Amino acid sequence: MRSTRLLVVILTFLTSISAPAAEFHVRPSGSSKGNGSLDQPWDLATALQAADTVKPGDTVWLHAGTYQGGFISRLKGTRDKPIVVSGFRGERVTIDARPRDERDNALFLLQGADAIYRDFEVTCSDPLRKTAIAGSWPADIRRGNVDVRGDRISLVNLVIHDCASGVGLWAEGESGEVSGCLIYNNGWAGPDRSHGHAIYAQNARGTKRIVDNIVFNQFGYGIHVYGSEKASLKGFEIDRNIAFGNGSLSGTGDSAPGIMVGGASPAERIAVRDNIVTGGGIRLGYPWGVVSEDVLCTGNYCEGLVVRDFRRATVSKNTIVAHSNVVQMEGAEKLLLGGVKWNNNELFVTDGRWGEAAIVENGKSRGMSIEEWRRATGCDTDSRFTKGTPKELRVTVRPNAHQKGRAQIAVINPESLPQVDIDLSKVLSNGQKYRVASVKNFYGPPVITGVADGKPVTIPLQPVTAAAPVGMKASDVPVTEPQFAAFVVLPEE
Repeated sequence: MRSTRLLVVILTFLTSISAPAAEFHVRPSGSSKGNGSLDQPWDLATALQAADTVKPGDTVWLHAGTYQGGFISRLKGTRDKPIVVSGFRGERVTIDARPRDERDNALFLLQGADAIYRDFEVTCSDPLRKTAIAGSWPADIRRGNVDVRGDRISLVNLVIHDCASGVGLWAEGESGEVSGCLIYNNGWAGPDRSHGHAIYAQNARGTKRIVDNIVFNQFGYGIHVYGSEKASLKGFEIDRNIAFGNGSLSGTGDSAPGIMVGGASPAERIAVRDNIVTGGGIRLGYPWGVVSEDVLCTGNYCEGLVVRDFRRATVSKNTIVAHSNVVQMEGAEKLLLGGVKWNNNELFVTDGRWGEAAIVENGKSRGMSIEEWRRATGCDTDSRFTKGTPKELRVTVRPNAHQKGRAQIAVINPESLPQVDIDLSKVLSNGQKYRVASVKNFYGPPVITGVADGKPVTIPLQPVTAAAPVGMKASDVPVTEPQFAAFVVLPEE
């Protein structure tokens, strides 16, 4: 009897020990006949379909080169043991979302569950960026994107550019995260309007996190949480992103919101915190949308803020700058003020000829002074208002949550200083080699290189020669330096 109990204990112990995580390898020259080893690597399509072989906790390494076309991943990890699909350390891995044939939709479609996709590039080499066909699905524009439909999928430190759109986060997938990604130059021009956003998102279950990304120079919006009456817009944390110049590739001279939340379905459980948005502001509530439930908007720097029809809204500790109408509240009928807590912001109006603030009710807009805004809404009673341009140099350094020694930098430089000293001591260890890249030319020559010694790093703020959008000219990218610049700090191996 004792030996039987001992055997049961031993067997229970052995079955509780996890098998060691496996590593698999993928190359452009790989084959479906391979076994995923270094000597017999898979092709990418085979690796992403190998749900029976790639187990929770395993890693799939993508090696240098270009993988063309659309791909579907059905890999499934678990909550505590996600599968990792990663570019191999120090190698440039490119997925070219250009169709191989007429049946290929060029999507990098992520189904499955509990998987992390990180450290590679997704782009499209097709030079066509303009069509005579209206609508969101013209037959001659098939540029692909990263399309997320699985549960708890994470996109980490990806570089996504020149696709039809950057990332689609859809409500079929529960929760998920986009973190540390560079997303730029996505979209195309149609006869109706410009199309293509950096991140287009919906959610029904759990919370989707869009954090620490740099999104810039799309044809359309930056972060676009939107949907029809059939969509779900429930549960978003939109934190610490840097968004600039979105809408600039449309060629119209107009800017698009860096962050927009709302649609024909009520938005709820929305948090928009500590973002930096220039060349386009933040809009919470779609212009022709329905009444939404609740939003927290705090700690942001943005160029204009609009809030429309939220039953509960907390708007505080933001720095908001605009030519006119620095803040605007809208109501489909009358303003919803009962659940609004809107105070302790810092407001700058650089001109004000159309008003310092605005109210829209029943489709009618009314510009007004800040004092009139305070009396009409009860908002911003303790906020600081300045008639003029901000003078303060603002340098923001945000360490990457997934890679030690990596960080994002945003510099708002109203005095046009030629360079700035930046403390990177919380990012880099003494003796660590590093390089700093402009986000506008991420794969080009670094802005500076060095070895960390604990002292501030001097970064020049001269205009950057941007990488040309595919099918366009480098001159189509607007110059923002020295007034605004964004960089990525990268550790050298």
